[in-house]
Amino acid sequence: MVDEGIPVAAVNEHATTYTSTADTKVATPPRGMGTPGPMKAHGGEERQYDQGKIHVCRPEKAVHPPMDPEAFYSPDHKKERKEREERRLVLRESRKRIEQVAVNHFWEIPGRPHVVYSVKDYRRDDVHEGRRAARDELPFLFKAFEQGQAPPPRPGTKKADQPRAATIHEYLDWTVTASIPQDPDELDFEGFRVLALYPRNKLLWPPPSEPYNTEVPLQYPEMGAPKPPVPHLQVATKPVCAATVRIGPGWLEVPFYATQEHRRNKGHGRALLEAIEDLCRSLNIKRILLCSTDDPKVKGTWSHLGFKFTSKADLDAMGVSRHDLLHMDNTVQMHKEVSDVRPWASVMMKHTTFKHRLYYIPNGGNAPPISDEILSGQYYKNLRNMPPPKKPSKRPKKRG
Repeated sequence: MVDEGIPVAAVNEHATTYTSTADTKVATPPRGMGTPGPMKAHGGEERQYDQGKIHVCRPEKAVHPPMDPEAFYSPDHKKERKEREERRLVLRESRKRIEQVAVNHFWEIPGRPHVVYSVKDYRRDDVHEGRRAARDELPFLFKAFEQGQAPPPRPGTKKADQPRAATIHEYLDWTVTASIPQDPDELDFEGFRVLALYPRNKLLWPPPSEPYNTEVPLQYPEMGAPKPPVPHLQVATKPVCAATVRIGPGWLEVPFYATQEHRRNKGHGRALLEAIEDLCRSLNIKRILLCSTDDPKVKGTWSHLGFKFTSKADLDAMGVSRHDLLHMDNTVQMHKEVSDVRPWASVMMKHTTFKHRLYYIPNGGNAPPISDEILSGQYYKNLRNMPPPKKPSKRPKKRG
């Protein structure tokens, strides 16, 4: 899902409520009790997939009646709960690989000298603390999807005790904090991490020197640029672009993707996508599954970046069930194959005490190759040894 100012109402498609046998009150369990069903657009339109084509059918009433005790304890529902428990064990095993990825560590993106990326983990013993930390560091991620949407009712109020669908505010909180389901009927937010893009800070004054310009061996060489960064990676501000990610058996899920408003249309979104692909390659993941806003402009942007629309047949071929991914209103599913590593070459630029390692593609595109004179620095030495240009002679002033 991309942030283009399009209102997104994230609801639990089957926000199943249940009736307790002890009393007759209808209660709504936490973390979106029920399973995410087919994706729906505004107005309760249910999307069905057939041979890659999207058919939209409009049910007469887009409401979900409470589940009575007989249906809750029916053999079909018990079988579905058991299948969901078994599937979550498979997903949980595949998600263990992302636990090995270092958090709060900065990596350099080849060809992007002005930004760095990091993996963030907002899981806390106190879940409210994790939510506050995420909202403090990534306010644009929440604003992009919550703007114009009704917030959840306050705890203790009459509306809070009534059956309702989950709001986009709760979806975001559960996603960034990787909320673990306590029941098979609850939505699964376990395993989520946040990939954040930061502006790179470069020390210009006072003149940089040792050890700022020294090469330090890579701590996690499986990700980021192939050589040690020079100068050292530093950031001075909060993230400017972020996405929530979660891995599965052979794929990576991206339900939320946002950039600061005043930073858009400057290549940050594309740079973050390159960071996501870098993470996928390090984990041997071949495919990215994206939840995109159902808007022509947004879908065109993702298509330009290599994403394709995903049908039910595609998901079945990938081994993805409808309970594996998050589904929200006014969204479509897209996918992209992870590209191979580009053949980067590096060059060290030097000026007095300042050093900077840059990456380029040899003979990439129509650009001419960089000459050995420039790579060796002889070109710039010749420029410094050239005599200064003569000042132009002043033209005599005209006398009136």
